[in-house]
Formats: sequence, structure tokens, C-alpha cells
Amino acid sequence: MTISGLKFIADRLKTAGIPYCFEEWSKDITYPYWVGEYTESEPLTESGESESTFILTGTANGSWLSLEQQKSIIKKTFPEIGTTAILEDKTGIAVFFATSMPVPTGVDTIKRIQINLKVKEWRVD
Repeated sequence: MTISGLKFIADRLKTAGIPYCFEEWSKDITYPYWVGEYTESEPLTESGESESTFILTGTANGSWLSLEQQKSIIKKTFPEIGTTAILEDKTGIAVFFATSMPVPTGVDTIKRIQINLKVKEWRVD
């Protein structure tokens, strides 16, 4: 995943009002908050296309409702039909909402949900 792709996702989340950090929460704890990470898939062709799964993990204290409300905002920000752009470095990007699931925490009051976004990037030199 490119740096410009990571910035694109972070900027969209910020604009949508989603409290987000990459890899670990590095701000004062306020709930809910979201942390992102990614996994890259091996390229299957020589087309210049790369594919990644961007994983957003949301954490809340108390109720599921705040996470579900923000999941709805994330789903509108990155719909199943995709959000696309040509980035500053001329990389094309498409980000799609793929799946979501609750994640057990082992603590009654802490709730967690994982959202998987599919990311496709094309590099043109």
C-alpha cells in the first residue's frame, strides 16, 4: 500500500469525523476510536495494480451503538461501489467497504468491531 493511499484513507476518515490513528492509538483515550492497519496481496498480473485489505478496528466503552453509528459513516465514506481518486503522485485508488464483524475483548464494558476495506491502487509512471 502506498503512502499516498494511506493518507487518502486517513484524510477521508478525518473529513467524516471518525477518530482514527494508524497502527496504534496515539492520542488521549476517548471512545469510540479507530485504529487502522493493512495487509497486501501478492500481485497476480503485471498491470501495475496492487490490492490490499485495510483493517479498521473500532473500540468503544459501554455500548455497541456508537460503533455501529460510526460504521454507518465509514460505509457511506467508502461504499461497496467504491470511492475513487487520482492521488497527487498520479496513483489511482479505489476503496470499497468489504466486511465487518464484532471482535471479542474479554471485557464486558469494552466493545470492538473490525471493518475490512478492499483497496486497489494503480501506479502509472
